[in-house]
Amino acid sequence: MSLSTDLLDTLSPEKKIFVAFSGGLDSTALLFLCNKALKQKKISNLKAIHINHNLSKNSDNWQQHCESFCRSNNIEFESFIVEVSKNRSSIESQARQARYKIFESLLDTNDQILLAHHRDDVFETLLLRLFRGTGVDGLSGLSEKRSLGKGEILRPFLNSPKSDLKIYIDENELAYVEDDTNSNNNFDRNFLRNEIVPSLETRWSKLSERAAFTSLTAKKKKLSLDFMLEKSFKKEISSGIIERADFIEIPSFIIEELIRLILRKKGIALPNQKVLSEIMSVFFHKKPSNESYVEWSRKDGEQMGGQVFSEHNNIIFKKK
Repeated sequence: MSLSTDLLDTLSPEKKIFVAFSGGLDSTALLFLCNKALKQKKISNLKAIHINHNLSKNSDNWQQHCESFCRSNNIEFESFIVEVSKNRSSIESQARQARYKIFESLLDTNDQILLAHHRDDVFETLLLRLFRGTGVDGLSGLSEKRSLGKGEILRPFLNSPKSDLKIYIDENELAYVEDDTNSNNNFDRNFLRNEIVPSLETRWSKLSERAAFTSLTAKKKKLSLDFMLEKSFKKEISSGIIERADFIEIPSFIIEELIRLILRKKGIALPNQKVLSEIMSVFFHKKPSNESYVEWSRKDGEQMGGQVFSEHNNIIFKKK
């Protein structure tokens, strides 16, 4: 499939469409394609959004480039400046949180914001999650579509390798910026992209394609499991409460997956395996008291932490 076909299969023509535009190769290809679709009246409106994180000495130049590109191509444009603390850990996470807060503030009901992640990004994300320790959820990779506030995020290029985007950029002679921070291997993703992946590709071919297949397979397995859990445990999932007496004969691995699903539905950060094992030990392997309590949080703060406690033999899951 072509980039254009992938894009148009994803978009809803009647909806308001934003493109997250950094000025780099990937988002330039995405924005140019969307603008072409706008001119052909295949979509009804388009706006480019640029987030200036002030993390590089060139940040203002990139913003100016994006504004100039949009002006030259008659694309509506808006930029935002955010502050990210360089003295704190998780700079990448801080920057992401700042971007998504702005995206969410812009989206009205059913609006769409497009991100230019591609198949190579899926591979890098999969490796990052493997090295950090992940379950099936992590193996599922990036989502092509998910809700954000009143609208939704779309990633139309997830089936396309970066090489396809580069070909499109060259064919259309499009100017783009090179992010100098991409060479900084202090960032985990850059280290993978610059050092690890090239080494792997000298030995194994089509790695991003194989990783995409693994990610899709894991996603299908997870969706199948969630479907069956929702059929069997509607009450528990909607209430966030497990009646312990009803689960004495249920295998631990099923209870663990049910807990993960309950937490996802409630927008609570998933606990790591150590905390999940503690929950199972305190509330299911032993008989809990009304004083039994376990809580956890997510280090980067992207999601609310959780707590679990017992009341009258009910196991209750809530945001912290």
